[in-house]
Amino acid sequence: MSYVELQVTSNFSFRRGGSHPEELIDQAADLGYDAIGISDRNTFAGVVRAYQVAKDRNIRLIPGVRLDLLDGPSLLAYPTDKESYARLSALLTLGNLRAEKEKCYISKRDVYQHSEGSYFIIIPPDKITQDFEFELVFTHHVKDYKQNLPNLYLAATKYYTGDDAKRLFLLAELNIPLVATNDVHYHHPNRRELQDVVTCIREKCTIFNAGYKLHQNAERYLKEKAEMERLFRNYPEAILNARTIADACRFDLKSLKYKYPSELTTDGRTPQQQLEYLAWKGANSFYNNNIACK
Repeated sequence: MSYVELQVTSNFSFRRGGSHPEELIDQAADLGYDAIGISDRNTFAGVVRAYQVAKDRNIRLIPGVRLDLLDGPSLLAYPTDKESYARLSALLTLGNLRAEKEKCYISKRDVYQHSEGSYFIIIPPDKITQDFEFELVFTHHVKDYKQNLPNLYLAATKYYTGDDAKRLFLLAELNIPLVATNDVHYHHPNRRELQDVVTCIREKCTIFNAGYKLHQNAERYLKEKAEMERLFRNYPEAILNARTIADACRFDLKSLKYKYPSELTTDGRTPQQQLEYLAWKGANSFYNNNIACK
């Protein structure tokens, strides 16, 4: 059971991702992945561009979304079928209608009401306190999520900031299954500089004064499966859980087909029958009912 990356940000997360969805899919295929998730912030937009490339490269795309909430830690959400995808889409529509352009206002309660059939992965803080603990507010939210969300996991990521071992230990202590991720923001390390630039645009600052607004290193790229398995050798279940989620989430964009609603006119005709009726009525009126049978 090989590793699957599920925390992937493309440039459809505006001013955050450093690679196109197509580049991420191509890189995943080149690295031997058989499946990969795309999880942009409050949008499914990136998966549409990724879908055709995934078909061409014979790699399974797992459509997902990162939900950035008003009142809780962010969540990765992965639908298992068309119905759960529809629920998450309705959730995003609700959040977009509440907010100004480029924003999406979603609460924990909203997520709970649209959670059926989806897998959720909590994204924890990338830092711990000076006392080597998580903030109490985070652990409070985790308890709330645990009580209200089905199929719940915790993202486990190594940021190479000196506290990885302690942070992963604290995550394991929360008694929620861990999922190994690399918080991917670009397909190759050479895109780190571009990702820094878009971060500065978002934060309205320059490279020279951005400071801690930038990622500390160039590690948030799509790593080889064997490297991820090595990094999480002390937490092998985190690798297996990524595969478990991937195998459970079988929703495929090809199952989405537009179906015109079946409606009757006020006279009880179908739309096609009404069109034919009006066409003949107009023709008879124009030609004074003198239309040949042919």
